[in-house]
Amino acid sequence: MTDKKIKPKAGIKPFTKAFWALSRVRQEAFLKNLYDLSPQNKALFAMRLGDDTSKVLTDLKKEVQKETVNRVGKFKKLRLAKINEILRNADKYALPLHQQIELKKDVWQGMLAFVVSKSYLPERYQVATARHLDQYLKMVRDHVLEKSEVEERMEHEKKWLLKLFEKGHYLPHVEEVYIKWFVEKSF
Repeated sequence: MTDKKIKPKAGIKPFTKAFWALSRVRQEAFLKNLYDLSPQNKALFAMRLGDDTSKVLTDLKKEVQKETVNRVGKFKKLRLAKINEILRNADKYALPLHQQIELKKDVWQGMLAFVVSKSYLPERYQVATARHLDQYLKMVRDHVLEKSEVEERMEHEKKWLLKLFEKGHYLPHVEEVYIKWFVEKSF
């Protein structure tokens, strides 16, 4: 006789089976507890079951604004981890790609507004801003279907950045992204 230990089942399958074994009242109570557990769960329920992505996008945009533009003049630093968490949540909630692009634009522009408003900041803020700008431009190039819309967005960002550089702001990492996308004509 072998004393082979049986491994417990891993994954979601046992929980799904247990959920469906519950009575209807207990299923509803369980879902209510999940819903009340965190704001992320509420947003997830709204996305998956409510078919309303605009409210979730609005909430995420408010969070981005709170972490970037609203910090201008009040705080000495950005919370980059919080900004990245907001972007991960957008991905987690499975926002449509055009809404993720819009959110990414708000992120890099808000971060840039913060960077420009300060006389001295650690270099990592500029690096992060440039990274988000680069990711935004890549998303526009790769995922916007209309060629005219891609060109329009790119031209708008090019003019916007050029005005910023003409004002004399020292943004070497953002300038590198500008050169990559607009001088070398990679879009």
